[in-house]
Amino acid sequence: MKHLAPAYYGAFTCLADRCRDNCCIGWEIGIDPDTAAFYDSFPGETGDWLRSGITPPGTDRCFLPDSQGRCRFLNEKNLCTAYLRVGEQAMAEICREHPRFHNWYADVLETGLGLCCEETARLILTTPGPFTLTGLPDCPDEAEEPDSFLTVLRTVREMVFRFLEDPALPLTERLRRLTGLGWTLQHHLADPAGLPALCRETLAKPAALSPLTEADGRELLAAARELERLSDEWEALLTLGESTPSAFLSPSASPEEEAELSRIGVYLIYRYFLPLALDGDLCSPLCFPEAALRLIRGLWQCGGAVRPTERQRIAQLFSKEIEYSEENREEFCQAALSWCARQSRPHQEV
Repeated sequence: MKHLAPAYYGAFTCLADRCRDNCCIGWEIGIDPDTAAFYDSFPGETGDWLRSGITPPGTDRCFLPDSQGRCRFLNEKNLCTAYLRVGEQAMAEICREHPRFHNWYADVLETGLGLCCEETARLILTTPGPFTLTGLPDCPDEAEEPDSFLTVLRTVREMVFRFLEDPALPLTERLRRLTGLGWTLQHHLADPAGLPALCRETLAKPAALSPLTEADGRELLAAARELERLSDEWEALLTLGESTPSAFLSPSASPEEEAELSRIGVYLIYRYFLPLALDGDLCSPLCFPEAALRLIRGLWQCGGAVRPTERQRIAQLFSKEIEYSEENREEFCQAALSWCARQSRPHQEV
């Protein structure tokens, strides 16, 4: 079995005490069974100290926060005292892995870095294309022969990567065509072998979707506002957006900003397209990027995000607030599907 990751994966290093948005603050951090057993059985005073920072046996095991929402093991320098005092074995699986994610397929393990992290947001938005995967040395042994459907989906995904990265068309048109592609491929799912040719044909033609209106912009923002929110910063951004709904109509921007947005789109396709498509849902992962990128671009404009670091921060907040909450992500994705469905579906004309 191969183990693949984006080419920028090896450049990632946790910022630790230099991180301005520590992942040990504001989250409910779960503890895996092995780490919980290690804490429960650790002897002496140090064991008592470890157990004082986690929930007890018989409950949902997680790290306890202090009154400011900080993990109790996080010191004033934003370093983990459990790690400093006990070593790496005191780190829960999520603490060791975050912000990495893994998608398992028949013959390949695909690993990536989540947009919710300050440093990975920088890597994702600034690494120039084309997006490529590179092999990692730690390859799992188990492998199966990929079926024909997985092979077809990989071909489609690669075509979508290249299309999103191509600046020959304005980004707004690329996203319109991508949304149309989602409906078209879903409609023709009964003929998997024909999907690559249909993908090529659909992406080559102007989008057959209705133009967006200011009401669409208000609806997109409302979909984000209805979700559970973590931070006051995100709340303030959404409030700013309410006064400028037109900002969410077009993600077209400067060439630099369009390149950054297209890289976010590629990230979303890499992470979500194959898992959802293998379950028979080709529409959601191809509609989600348009709604996500229009929201991010609109918040860039409303929030006055001029510098790259400001744009990275807003993209990171989107990921933390929507993408990394399974409930929020699913609700926003459903809203995106409903939002797109009210426009003309191009497969009716194919």
